[in-house]
Amino acid sequence: MENTARKIDTHEQARVVGHIQLETIRPAQSASPVQADRPLTDESFLTQWSATTSTADSLRREHQRVIAEISLLQTENRWQAIADLFHPVDSKVPELAAAAMDTEIRSKVAFALTRLERNDEAIETLQQAIRQEPNNGRLHYSLGYAALNELFTAKTKRRIIPGKRRKELIDLAHTGFSTACALRPQSVTFCYRQAILYKEIEGKTRQAIPLFEQAVANWEQYSEEEQQHFHQQRPKYVKSLYHLASCLLEEGRAGRSLQLLNQLEREDQGRNILHPLFRHFAFGKVLHALERYKEALEHLETADQVADRHQPTDFVWELAARCALRLQQVDRAAACINRIPAERRRPYVRWTEADVLAAAGRTAEAMQVLRQCSERDRRARHVALIRLSRLHLNMHQYEEGVDAAERAVRFCEETYGNPSKEAQFWQAAGLHLLGKNREALQILLTLEEGRFQYPHFRRLIDLVRAAVPTGPRT
Repeated sequence: MENTARKIDTHEQARVVGHIQLETIRPAQSASPVQADRPLTDESFLTQWSATTSTADSLRREHQRVIAEISLLQTENRWQAIADLFHPVDSKVPELAAAAMDTEIRSKVAFALTRLERNDEAIETLQQAIRQEPNNGRLHYSLGYAALNELFTAKTKRRIIPGKRRKELIDLAHTGFSTACALRPQSVTFCYRQAILYKEIEGKTRQAIPLFEQAVANWEQYSEEEQQHFHQQRPKYVKSLYHLASCLLEEGRAGRSLQLLNQLEREDQGRNILHPLFRHFAFGKVLHALERYKEALEHLETADQVADRHQPTDFVWELAARCALRLQQVDRAAACINRIPAERRRPYVRWTEADVLAAAGRTAEAMQVLRQCSERDRRARHVALIRLSRLHLNMHQYEEGVDAAERAVRFCEETYGNPSKEAQFWQAAGLHLLGKNREALQILLTLEEGRFQYPHFRRLIDLVRAAVPTGPRT
């Protein structure tokens, strides 16, 4: 087949687009259904089309040519060329669209559009295809993927999607994935992708877990022959193990999470579907949660060694510093933090940096780090303020401790609509140390009504109640 894709910059581009010169193969007296001023009626369709065998053959050949051309462009990652040549489908291949032979073309064009981050156009293209083939699970999946891709693109580029539109995209993605799963319940990829929507976009770990589990179960239920046939789904199986382990760790099931990571390591051996950096980091997180800090550090140091050149490892060294602190190896923890350039230390790194400085007895420097962090961080300012409050209280600077905690409470109220309960706890602790027990008790009773769980909460509320014998009791 002639590589027509390479002619797109010449004067012959119009022929590359794919129009069929039907008049050259059509008898002069025949009426073409494509040229008709009105659509074929149910009564006339078969009789009219049966008289145009040569046209039908030419349409089949043209369909094959277009699919082959798009496939060639796909192998070369020439997504813009696909969009230029075949989008919109109705105007670029009108004969195939009129003959309802455009569904596969629309699917491929939509994929190219998602690669170009033209997701709204991809969605519209796929919706047209679904109207023609409503029981095509792949099309419904692609529609969900296009909506998910728009959400991920906005997240990556920190572009704000209006709340109403964001909800529409989430609902569209769920509908697409759910329909695809219903049509092909044995698919690994379909379950995996909807789980990612829950986990990475909505932050709904619990809803993601059963879908990741189903993706894993689907792959493991395949026979060896089926696994070879569906080999392209293996990466989603491996990644499902990884994400499932992450979700279970977040839900406090570190032991089961470790089992899944061991399984992942066996399944991914020699393949590196999951980058070794992330695999070793995952082991580090789980082992840290299991308080196996020495083993965690070994995995984290290995993670840095296997990282690609220029691949960020800030998160690796931050966790390594926390592990070293748990082992009371303060100098080692400081060395881990120092592996991260100062200008690249994000707030979560600064929090741990302050912990390291405080552990080294450099409390004033730790406070300065937290003050700077609280001034610059617009999303999690309360975290630095809470840590600052605790340092002040530890230094018997009770007024300053209460002030930092109160600022953390106000920040959360103004930013998120609810106060930080942890900040309120330290606010109450500071008030108690100042002897202002009635104020402290009022805060603690509110936390108690909300079933607040925190280390030493019961001990603090008992101390405050004892200091206010005439205060209200529950």
